[in-house]
Amino acid sequence: MNRLVALFALAALTIVPAVARSSSTSIAAVGVGAHGYDWLIGTWACKNSMPSPMGGPAATTLTVSRSTNGSLAIHVSGTNFDGVGYVTYSPKTKTWWNPSALATGDTSSESSQQTGKKTVWTGPFYEAATGKSMPIRDTYTLVNATTYHDLSEAQIGGVWKTIGNITCTKS
Repeated sequence: MNRLVALFALAALTIVPAVARSSSTSIAAVGVGAHGYDWLIGTWACKNSMPSPMGGPAATTLTVSRSTNGSLAIHVSGTNFDGVGYVTYSPKTKTWWNPSALATGDTSSESSQQTGKKTVWTGPFYEAATGKSMPIRDTYTLVNATTYHDLSEAQIGGVWKTIGNITCTKS
């Protein structure tokens, strides 16, 4: 579980809501349709105000590019942290998916059908070292066109506990 928030950081960095690339796109359009997260392409600097073995690193760099199938390919790195993931859209169900993995073998797969300034993504987290899984959720809030906030939580003992508090700024 000590890498749980590091994986949350990866998930958080790959699915955060913000304004789309076009300045004419409203906040309400964030996450809408197959290009609802294209604004994420580029490089981001992220700070976690709860750094710890469970809370993940204090700082990470997020690099996002277009993959060959149209999804967004994600790479997140920080001190003793390396993760990859994708952000992909299912038009039939209007669901965004974010499968993520760390070099340790830990994985998560969060999803959301929400759009706009504030969205909640949920899914399972699997820790390879213990073979255990637990529910996770990330609440993303748009601060402005180049900044977002992620509150990461895990359900531990039946109670949602905050395990990460991340703010990212586009470089």
